[in-house]
Parts: sequence; structure tokens; C-alpha cells
Amino acid sequence: MKDNKIQIGISSACFFPKETIESVRTLAEWKIPNIEIFFNSPRELKENYLNKLAEICKGAGVNVVSIHPFTSGSEPLFFFTDYPGRFEDGVEIYRHYFRAAQYLGAKYVVFHGDSLFSRISQKKAFEQIKQMDLLAREEYGVCLAYENVVRCRGREPDYFFALKEFYPQIKFVLDTKQALRSNKKPEEYLEKLGNSIVHIHISDSNESFDCLPMGKGKMDIKNFLNQLKKINFEGCILQELYQESYEHEREIREGYHYLEQMLREG
Repeated sequence: MKDNKIQIGISSACFFPKETIESVRTLAEWKIPNIEIFFNSPRELKENYLNKLAEICKGAGVNVVSIHPFTSGSEPLFFFTDYPGRFEDGVEIYRHYFRAAQYLGAKYVVFHGDSLFSRISQKKAFEQIKQMDLLAREEYGVCLAYENVVRCRGREPDYFFALKEFYPQIKFVLDTKQALRSNKKPEEYLEKLGNSIVHIHISDSNESFDCLPMGKGKMDIKNFLNQLKKINFEGCILQELYQESYEHEREIREGYHYLEQMLREG
């Protein structure tokens, strides 16, 4: 490939509701070099389950880039509150994800963050995000990667830009389908956040569907890749789909190979 600074892969979330370990096993059998593991149950965060995941990945030479909590919807409740005990309990819950990421060699824990209806001050919210990220970095060697999600404050590029101004170390995930659902162009986030974006969730789209396997829609992927190169992006682009995005699992693999081809040609 012409630009080996950009890596590509697939999220295990594409296979939901298939069990996480079976999704990872499928990706390993397909020889996908980089993956994100979406955890779907507390039992999957226990050492014996993590060990099985690690064995599958190690045996196939699969790099776990990131993990995704199934508790993302609870983040406004735990982390964007003025009630100290609830925040402290939330941190203890997320330590399990930080340990899982550390155990699997992942760099990032994907974070959805605060809801649109939050009443906590932005300054307090930013302080608590910083506190969580520093804990992840200093105790586990991983970090939060804050994702733009339509139902959350992070749907707005300006919110992320203000967070970056407050805490320059923060990293971001750009999700292309979530950008479209927020009536934004993915490029708006690239322009505002630059190389603070370290991770991409990508899917194709057309006039009727905002989440399709790569190559099944009308996204100008070559232009998008060029925009990433302009901000010196050196992370991983992971195809992330929903169950209703495709009819057959092979479409996930075909989408990955399409993305691989576009990166090679770029």
C-alpha cells in the first residue's frame, strides 16, 4: 500500500448479535489484521474470556486496536453528573474496560460521552472527561477516544473543538454514518480536530441509507482518504456496520477488501 501510516480493519460490532468471541473468531479466520472488539456483556470482561480472545487474536496475528463498551448509553448517567459517588462508581465500572484494553493490547476505549439533554456545565463535563482519560493513561496505558454520536453532545464539531482547547491530549473517533445522521459532513470534524482524530468508524452511504458495506454506496472514499492524509492521520479505519446494513456476512469481508483496494490505489 502506498500509505502504510493508515491501517484498516473491521469492528466485531458488524456481527451483532453473534457472540463476541465468535465474531472475533470469524475476523481471525478472514485474516483481518486490525479489529475493534465490541463487548456485549459483563462476563466478557472477565479474565478467562479475555484470555480466549487474546489467544484467538495472537494465533491469527490480529491486532486489537480498540474496544467498545456496551454501556455507552449509561455514560451520561455516570460521568456527567454533579453527584460525586455516581461518578466514582462509573469510574470503577470503566476500569474493567481499561483493563480489558490493556490485556488485549488495544490503544483506545471508545467513548460516547454526554447526552444532548445534559444539565451539567461544560466546564465540569470537560474536567471529568480529563480525569477519566488521565486515569486510563496513567494506570493502564490506554486512552479514551471520544466518538461523534448523533444523540450526544459530541455530534457538534464545535463541542469537540472546545474540549480539545480545554484538554489538548484528548483523542477522537470519527464515525461517518453518525456524522451524516447529525447532518454534518465528515470533513467538518477533520477540519476542526485535525490529527486529534486517531480512529475512524467507516461505512458507505447513498441517498436512502447512511450505513452500507464499503463499495455498496456512493461515498467518495478516495477523497475522504486524501482528506485524512492532509491531517496526517496515522490511525485505523474500521468498517463498522449494523445488522440491517447487509444481507450476508460475506458483504462485510467484501467491504473490507474494497476499502483495502481504495487505500492501495490512493
